[in-house]
Amino acid sequence: MKRIFLYLLMALSIVVMYGCSQDTMPKEESKKESKENSASNVPVKIPDDLFVSNKKNETISEDEMKASIKKYMDYSHVIDEEMQTIVYKDEDATESDWEKLKKLMDEGKKNDANFNDFLSNNTIPDDYKEPSKTIYEFVSSIRETLTQFEEEIVGAVENGSLTEISDFASEHFSKANGRQQLKIEKFLDEKNIKTTYFDE
Repeated sequence: MKRIFLYLLMALSIVVMYGCSQDTMPKEESKKESKENSASNVPVKIPDDLFVSNKKNETISEDEMKASIKKYMDYSHVIDEEMQTIVYKDEDATESDWEKLKKLMDEGKKNDANFNDFLSNNTIPDDYKEPSKTIYEFVSSIRETLTQFEEEIVGAVENGSLTEISDFASEHFSKANGRQQLKIEKFLDEKNIKTTYFDE
């Protein structure tokens, strides 16, 4: 449940970060700072371990299924950690940081899509079908919520108001909530799948 709270906190921080980055800098100054940031900042750290599988119409063994779940969730965790590093800068975040955050979100979406394709295009062990779907829905719903939140904020800022953000989160957090998290953690324990995803 701490994980869910963390994502809600990140979502709210994105509002503040994006709003501040747009409101506090004149456009010319913003462009100048953006160039300075791109020259002086280290490029965003994108981990190498994106989940990828070219398998189609194959029967997946239990060992491969365990390894696939671990890789998918571990990569998601690393991406989230990088996102947190940026988000926790809060009002100190720059336009360059915002661009990095968007890149990390895109990378997370690729990871989600690749794992979903792997589940959809192959025959996986029966006792992994429902839990794997739950894991995918949990992780991807959080990512989709954060991405949609970003789009809502961009639109709201462009319209000059942060007060008209729709209540879209409830749909996604119905798939990613404390109850689902406990169900996933129980499954991972039963199958002895060690992942960093729920680490604090």
